[in-house]
Amino acid sequence: MNILNEQDYYRIVYGGWLGKNIGGTLGAPVEGVKELLALTFYPELPDGPLENDDLDLQLVWLHALEQYGPGLTARELGQEWLDHIFFPFDEYGYALTNLRRGLLPPVAGWFNNPFTNCMGSPIRSEIWAMVTPGLPEKAAYYAYQDAIVDHAGGEGVYGEMFFAAIESAIFLEKDRDRLIDIGLSFIPADSRTYKAVQDLLRWHREGKSWTDARALILEHHGSDNFTDAPQNIAFTILGWLYGSDFGDAILKAVNCGYDTDCTAATLGAILGMLAGPEGLPEKWVKPVGDRVVVSPPINGFPAPKDLHELTCRTIRIGKQVLAGAEIDVIVHPQEPSRWERQEFSLQEIKPLWDRSATSNHYLLPQGTLQNPLLELILEYGAEGPVIGPNQTKSIQVTLVNRSTTAVRGRLSLDLPEGWKGPDCLEAAIEPNGNVEWAVNLQASASVGAWQELAILWTRIHDHAVWATEKVAFALLGASRWTVWGPGSSEGKEALFPGNRIEWEKVMDAEAEGAYRAATTLTNPSERQVRLIAAANCPVSLKLNGKTVIDCKQTLEFMPAYHRAPEDQRVELTLAAGAYEVEVTAFKNAAPLQVYVLPVATSNTTVPGACYYYTDMLFGIGSDAAGE
Repeated sequence: MNILNEQDYYRIVYGGWLGKNIGGTLGAPVEGVKELLALTFYPELPDGPLENDDLDLQLVWLHALEQYGPGLTARELGQEWLDHIFFPFDEYGYALTNLRRGLLPPVAGWFNNPFTNCMGSPIRSEIWAMVTPGLPEKAAYYAYQDAIVDHAGGEGVYGEMFFAAIESAIFLEKDRDRLIDIGLSFIPADSRTYKAVQDLLRWHREGKSWTDARALILEHHGSDNFTDAPQNIAFTILGWLYGSDFGDAILKAVNCGYDTDCTAATLGAILGMLAGPEGLPEKWVKPVGDRVVVSPPINGFPAPKDLHELTCRTIRIGKQVLAGAEIDVIVHPQEPSRWERQEFSLQEIKPLWDRSATSNHYLLPQGTLQNPLLELILEYGAEGPVIGPNQTKSIQVTLVNRSTTAVRGRLSLDLPEGWKGPDCLEAAIEPNGNVEWAVNLQASASVGAWQELAILWTRIHDHAVWATEKVAFALLGASRWTVWGPGSSEGKEALFPGNRIEWEKVMDAEAEGAYRAATTLTNPSERQVRLIAAANCPVSLKLNGKTVIDCKQTLEFMPAYHRAPEDQRVELTLAAGAYEVEVTAFKNAAPLQVYVLPVATSNTTVPGACYYYTDMLFGIGSDAAGE
């Protein structure tokens, strides 16, 4: 029997949230600075905590747990993004765009997303640990469900699982090195995150100074993108290894630079959970106080007003999670904490490491949380859930019998008008057996921004229809471009699955020189548009023959809606209609990376700044269905 004293539970959770606010407030003003810093205290002395997405998103997850219960999955978390989160930042913006077009996690978190290796998910691990005290397996599972919404297939997933396991284990283990080992056991050894942390541990044992260790992290695991997860996770652990006390630890993490609000906030939370609120220095606590500040783009739900309310609501959900856990953990108002747990099972975690980011899993009947009758798997392949006009798309459908009895029925498709697909498939499936169905779809001549389709499972008993289950899914319209290589006069037609212009799909793109691409951009209504041509080389963009972007230098590649380089974006008013777009990229030694993005400007109020215009289409007509 494992006992968690209720007062201990409160102080660990409260200390974690307080430490999170302290670290986020320390690091936020210098976020993105890549130089070695020399801070000794808050760079801006606050009157209360600064708003920070590190905490904002976890308030939404608390609401999700309260709304959907402990059985929530990535699907419900994706719905929370649509309902309550209007951030355009990096991976957030791309995932939200995909969710708005009908995609589901993990595909929504992977498709067309160049930021899956970043820090957006590792920063929101604490809530899962706090509702799973002493159950790092469960914390890591929740963290996976969370991270695949916007980081599927990337290092961001492993970063969140790593931190969630550490923080959950804090309830029963206080030794720093043991906690780090526990966290590492929940992520694959071949991940960049695992390697970065292991190298840091070795450099620390060898006696390297913290500044030398920082330099080695950047040399071996660094990225130009300041939000890249492995380097920042290593900086977080660096502060823990080299810090002499709470303040020194979070300062060392921040003084490494890069994603400073994230590194300090996570380390502050870890140290706050270990020490409790009474163990945090008053000089760090007093400026932030106990208020909870929520960023305006996070809205539409009852956010806690202070850390006490946040702590009580967290514990209330934690008790619900513990009530359904297979491992007995009792929250007791009087008995002292006592833990018998020493080892942790990875039986349910390791399969997640290898789960495809290009497929969606559905438990049937829909709404099932566990012990389903059937599991339906849709594998979209490397191109993702995309199809072009008159194009053929192959999807692998697998139906698995998870019940204890044989089932009989047929699989069929519900297709848009004018589309073609295979005949239905008759299936008789024994328990634990499966049937595979290679579905070849052909689109009509008119494909819009997205199109809804469905797979129907019709169960048969005694040669008669018994029941039908309909599983809806979406396919997005591919972008049609004409592309040219250096010196070529004849263009080649190409369909691209996302916003990246992939010259290498239709030609040899190794040679240096000017690569061109042309298409028609259809805008359905007059609006203010931020048009971005993000590239890792000099790039220009013409609109109806007029040059509107002319970047003559090689800049840091940053295809983000809100922070693409100024020389690679333009804001203008576009009337409704079709516009000829021509992009020229001047390739140097690096492989070409060019994204073309039509997004809202930064001065919108509803639903939020710089969201993607999903109804602006590249190379397909505005009269197409599904806009």
